[in-house]
Amino acid sequence: MSGRRVSVVIPTLNEAACIGSLLERLWGMPQIREVVVADGGSTDGTPELVRPPARLVRSEPGRGIQLNAGARVTSGEVLFFLHADVVPPRDAALRMLEAIENGAVGGNFRLSYPGGGVLGWWLEIVAAIYRGFGRYYGDSGIFVRRDVYERLGGFPEIPIMEDLVFARRMEAAGKTACLPGPMISSPRRWRGRPLRTLLLWGFMQTAFAFGVSPWCLARLYNVQNVRRNGEEDR
Repeated sequence: MSGRRVSVVIPTLNEAACIGSLLERLWGMPQIREVVVADGGSTDGTPELVRPPARLVRSEPGRGIQLNAGARVTSGEVLFFLHADVVPPRDAALRMLEAIENGAVGGNFRLSYPGGGVLGWWLEIVAAIYRGFGRYYGDSGIFVRRDVYERLGGFPEIPIMEDLVFARRMEAAGKTACLPGPMISSPRRWRGRPLRTLLLWGFMQTAFAFGVSPWCLARLYNVQNVRRNGEEDR
């Protein structure tokens, strides 16, 4: 194993319920040398939960913007981008470094949604199929060599689908690896509304493939979230 170091970047916006447990898990993982939390203006106390040796960076909101802001202050040769509500495998860094040593420019992990019900099971299958076409998303834990990340210009600073666009560019840059993991992801986004989530997800994927702009899709996504919050308040 080479002397490469792994730097973790986590974008957050009101993730107080998740960030503490994720940081604790990361510091117990071999080869993790640096963790940066890029916060986009949380109002729930998330920044106060980021304590040394983790580092807090304040950023304008927007996942692509936050990912790039966090990456700029890291020093590792391998960058590992995580959502705040995932549980990475304990050997994640070791497996990533092995993949890099074997010639991969980056990659991601197999997804698992325990407790996600039928939709979670279906999404696990679809994610595996999509991975065969070089399509994957941030909740699967994207990792990349720093030099490749910089050559690609980082994540596009668009309001949605930034992870998919970056993954496509990385796929074109060289061989990637899909590691077994699994990366455990939270079903919180669809809890209580699986059918609506499935239809919205399918529509947005199709619309993006046909050239609908990320800004239009973000407006639709935000409208749906407002409706959901209104229903939960009633």
